[in-house]
Amino acid sequence: MKRRILSCMLAVTLLAALLSGCGQKGGGAIKIGLTVPLSGDRAAEGSYASNAAKLVEEEINAAGGVLGREIKIEIQDSTGTDVGATNAYLKLAADKDIVAIIGPDNSNDNIAIASSAESSKILTTGQGSSPALQSTCEQGEWVFQLRACDSTLCAALMDYACNETGAKTFTIIHDTETASSDQARLFQEGIEAQGGTVENVLSYTSGTKDFTAQLTQAIQTNSDAIVMACLYTEAAIIIQQARDMGIDRPIFGSNAFGDPIAIDLAGDAINDVYSVTAWVPNTPNELGAAFSAKYTEAYDEACAKAAAQIRDHVYVICAAVEAAGSTDRTAVRDAMLTLTSYQGAITTYDCSTRGNCGKGGLIVQVKDQVPTIVKEITT
Repeated sequence: MKRRILSCMLAVTLLAALLSGCGQKGGGAIKIGLTVPLSGDRAAEGSYASNAAKLVEEEINAAGGVLGREIKIEIQDSTGTDVGATNAYLKLAADKDIVAIIGPDNSNDNIAIASSAESSKILTTGQGSSPALQSTCEQGEWVFQLRACDSTLCAALMDYACNETGAKTFTIIHDTETASSDQARLFQEGIEAQGGTVENVLSYTSGTKDFTAQLTQAIQTNSDAIVMACLYTEAAIIIQQARDMGIDRPIFGSNAFGDPIAIDLAGDAINDVYSVTAWVPNTPNELGAAFSAKYTEAYDEACAKAAAQIRDHVYVICAAVEAAGSTDRTAVRDAMLTLTSYQGAITTYDCSTRGNCGKGGLIVQVKDQVPTIVKEITT
């Protein structure tokens, strides 16, 4: 009899342990996918993103998780290419327990995965800022551009260039990849809208290491200022080569020029460059400042945009899951559309239109290798 009672007590104890292990509101951890370049030329970006993912996962779980369950961020290497991004995305989408996927910090890569997101029917957040990605998101149903679009930001920088620094003639140098090409076009439109003149537009392909030809032509053109639209690595290289060639006229750059990744690579050469960006480590945003400090304490480096964006994307996705009260993919996507004023560490997000969800940006000038805010932008 005693053995039977003990057996029953053991069974009850094991059942309670199992139920506890399964978490509240049914199931184990809520899984979120993340595609980042952990290898290739953009691996530094992936390092910041994966570091941030670990911090955010710990932070949310310590606060009680989502729907009473822990979250788990599953990472796949996108390799910094369209093909790599698509392969990484498909691996994540195949896991039925993943409720949403965060796409890479590049418009090209996000556009590449868009058709897979539509066929997989899973909420996907894109980190790219190009108008081409905005259009892709607004035409589909499952991808959200969780960032301010360049259409407003680039115009604001050229307004500042023409009206605050006095530059009237410009040379534009840009990468031919989608985001940078879009930025170059928007810079030109912004210059012309302010009565300025674009005297030369020079291009190069991603991965270029020698910019002598483009910079020589820029010197010969002798415009008042130079505008550059580049990714992180190329931004650092081209600004170093520009300084080595004696170019000291005002330089205005895309978001890469104000980010710690490019600043660390370029060193003193990037000082005095103006940039339009979504994020700076010394942000006045209260949530952003707290996360920036936490990141720096954990990893002994400044918090780059690639890290801050992961923080916001994870939190917005978790807010959608909470609003849905479910991990059903369609329910989570539908709930995402109801988030119209979600306050993040970078900016406020309105996800009701899928494209151009971020509502703020910054014009900065790099001083002593620190991006210093000169103007805040509301999109």
